[in-house]
Amino acid sequence: MPPFDVPEGDPFGPHNLPYGVFSLPGSSHRTVGVRLGDHVLDAGAAAHALGSPYASLLARPTLNPLLAAGRTAWSDVRRALTAWVTVPSHRETVAPLLHPLSSVTLHLPFEVADYVDFYASENHARNVGQIFRPDAEDSLTPNWKHLPIGYHGRSGTVVVSGTEIARPSGQRKAPSDAAPVFGPSVRLDIEAEVGFVVGVPSRMGAPVALGDFREHVFGLCLLNDWSARDIQA
Repeated sequence: MPPFDVPEGDPFGPHNLPYGVFSLPGSSHRTVGVRLGDHVLDAGAAAHALGSPYASLLARPTLNPLLAAGRTAWSDVRRALTAWVTVPSHRETVAPLLHPLSSVTLHLPFEVADYVDFYASENHARNVGQIFRPDAEDSLTPNWKHLPIGYHGRSGTVVVSGTEIARPSGQRKAPSDAAPVFGPSVRLDIEAEVGFVVGVPSRMGAPVALGDFREHVFGLCLLNDWSARDIQA
């Protein structure tokens, strides 16, 4: 099927065009791309070929420059990308820049400067509470329904899909153990989560109003959160 002819209902049609960073076979050069059906468009090369003023943001090995550019640039680039893959007059220029998804290597699309994990599900919050406070009358902390509960994770452990994961080691102690033991986690938990990617940071010490959400959040992603429950407890 020609790369422009994405079937109706395909989650990766022109209405979506999710961002990523990729490299071609035999090359270490990384660049920003967007997915169209079963292909990846080299967004930086397309921007240069079509004379886009945002070529300098897209012909990069990471999305960070685009993230920092702000909402106006995000909207302009999104409109341009949609036009490049839908306007017939662009097809001759864009077609050679579409690569089969199966032929490219995907990389972490942005440098993660900080990572905060929030309890967004009451069921999850109760289940974790039972792990940490098994004897509590109510495993849900009193403040959960009034204030979001979050904690900092290790930004350096955020990796692209397909990366080999080493089972973490640490101290754990069962109630029947005389002393803690050190070793690999035996209760490694996997959670499917939604990640919010913040592009424009807030000023230190200044809270962000709910109405300003779109001025700061670039987009969403899916991620797996791995937790060593026995070491946490």
